[in-house]
Amino acid sequence: MAQALTPSDRRILRAIQRDGRITNAALAERVGLAASPCLRRLKALEDADVIQGYRAVVNRKALGFEVEAFVFIKLEQSEPGWRTRLVERINSYDEVIACYALAGEVDLIVHAVAEDIESFGEFTMNRLLTLPGVADVRSSFVLQTVKPPGPLPVRDP
Repeated sequence: MAQALTPSDRRILRAIQRDGRITNAALAERVGLAASPCLRRLKALEDADVIQGYRAVVNRKALGFEVEAFVFIKLEQSEPGWRTRLVERINSYDEVIACYALAGEVDLIVHAVAEDIESFGEFTMNRLLTLPGVADVRSSFVLQTVKPPGPLPVRDP
């Protein structure tokens, strides 16, 4: 269930998603609050885990990652605790930038990057396919990012 947000909270969330580096003074002006109440509301949103962090969006190619892919993983049934250990292992790989557990035809989707196709092949063949509990791995390569991840919609009630 969504947390009860005030109209000011909603304005703050819209603004902070567009510009995570905005100063408190500029944020307060943008959302129509004085600086102190704005900072208190922002801190309350952070404390309530509505705002979960701030980060820079980095161009993957500037870091040498020419390959981006989504890896679809089917899992086998196994002893208790195996899935937790498997997911911990997958999340420990530097190539993995996100991992989602799903209901449906596959159990996990891994969003991964690699320097080149050979590096991606090594990651898939020597890491993912050798993990205990992995039944099948299929990959789809990103040809173009049509819409990058962006701000969440902040709707009025």
